[in-house]
Amino acid sequence: MFKFLTYLSKNYLTIWLSVVFGFLLLIGLLDSLANGSDIMTGDGKFSDTFRYMFYRAPVIFDRIFVFTLVVAALLVFVRLIRNHELVALMGFGISALKQLFLLTPIVLFCSIASITFINYAMPPAVRALQAWGIGEYKIKNISDKNPLWMEDGNDIIRAAGRPGMNELSNLQIFERNENGTLINANWVQWAVYDGKGWVLKNVQKLEIEGADGEARKAYDDGKDRRWETIHTPDTIARLAAEPRDLSLGDMKNFSERGNSGAKPRFAYGFWYWHRLTRPLAALVLLLCAVPLMQRTGRQDNGDLALLGGLAMGFIFLIIDGAMATFATSGGMSIAWAILFPLALFALFGSFLTLKTESLEVKRS
Repeated sequence: MFKFLTYLSKNYLTIWLSVVFGFLLLIGLLDSLANGSDIMTGDGKFSDTFRYMFYRAPVIFDRIFVFTLVVAALLVFVRLIRNHELVALMGFGISALKQLFLLTPIVLFCSIASITFINYAMPPAVRALQAWGIGEYKIKNISDKNPLWMEDGNDIIRAAGRPGMNELSNLQIFERNENGTLINANWVQWAVYDGKGWVLKNVQKLEIEGADGEARKAYDDGKDRRWETIHTPDTIARLAAEPRDLSLGDMKNFSERGNSGAKPRFAYGFWYWHRLTRPLAALVLLLCAVPLMQRTGRQDNGDLALLGGLAMGFIFLIIDGAMATFATSGGMSIAWAILFPLALFALFGSFLTLKTESLEVKRS
């Protein structure tokens, strides 16, 4: 049995790495072509295309790695069918259920390795794309149409521009006391991080505390000010990023009550649990794929079964994506959104496995 485990695991790993490379190359090229005008704008060079593909690779991999795990499993069985090795395996008593168990360790290994890679590689890649301000990161950058709201102790800050990674513009800083009462409002034209902290330039301050209905005007004393805050360019980049583009630690931090995040904390909570449950999703899809690929006829080459498995993978991604949209918009609970597609396909896979096992018993 150990030899079968080693053989299937080796085949799966080599096929999966090839599938991942092919998907990343194809999608990366299409993505770079779609954003070619932005890449070549100004001082852009042809080499910047490959730099863009390099930065985007972890983001693309995060979106597709579960599907690549399914495709790799399907292609393993296509190879077994075409080499008539599946018949041999079944002749040795390796049923569909046992094949599932033999593939489980390598699928878990690849899925956990994928999550680990995404957790460490994607956040810095996203920050580099934010600094570049290209493609969707230009659209999603901090602007008047897409302002960033932050909480800093008792204060509330609104930023409506980020010309550079160490700069913010068009800030509004609302100072509150411990009771949450607004005491001062500040309008800041420019904020620059000098390595030690933020320097505020062109500040207009309106003192609200103690006004008692008195009309007051904002004033500018012409001096630069220091902004005492916990936020740095790095934390600003995390807040400006999409929740699913963060590391697991940042997602968990922003999902906790009282911590500041640019999106509602349930959005961070959903993507946190969504990423953690991807190994389970890979196993559920494997449960569906293995019985689909039990083709032992003389003329069977696995092509039709492969198409059926790919369709199944696409349907899972569509349902999972719909659940993600509902959960991150607050229309559905996190647990229900994550468990529904897993439970649905687990039932489907269990039905196929039981049906396949019963057919094998009848044949024997």
